Amino acid sequence: MSNDSVQPGGVALRDPFYGAPFAEAVRRFWRKYTVFTGRASRAEYWWWWLTTSVVGLVLLLVPQLFTPGSPVLENPVGSYLFVLWGLVTLIGSLALGARRLHDAGRSGFWQFLHALPVLGEVVLLVMFLLPPDPEGARFDA
Repeated sequence: MSNDSVQPGGVALRDPFYGAPFAEAVRRFWRKYTVFTGRASRAEYWWWWLTTSVVGLVLLLVPQLFTPGSPVLENPVGSYLFVLWGLVTLIGSLALGARRLHDAGRSGFWQFLHALPVLGEVVLLVMFLLPPDPEGARFDA
């Protein structure tokens, strides 16, 4: 599928979808899994963040139902599923983060702040919350 094709909602895949509904944001995540160029709206980013958090939590906790005697959050099956989910979505999440930073007019390399505990995460949180910046168009392919 070409990046120029119009997706549900009338927005081309190459363009940020401002106000993207939940299902379309998740769909765009998977369609643009390895795309580090271009931009992503806040809606696209935060809907995916919510989705991956809920799926990760479910994968961590559901195995607990089958082994009620083990301590919560220490079930090895849940831990393996959680780590597997993180590995499967890692590249796509980094690509989406880069596109979100581009929409805010920042370079995707700012994501290296993930390596700084707490402070880096706080700075990135603020950057991910920033409104769109017209200068971000320079990151479009």
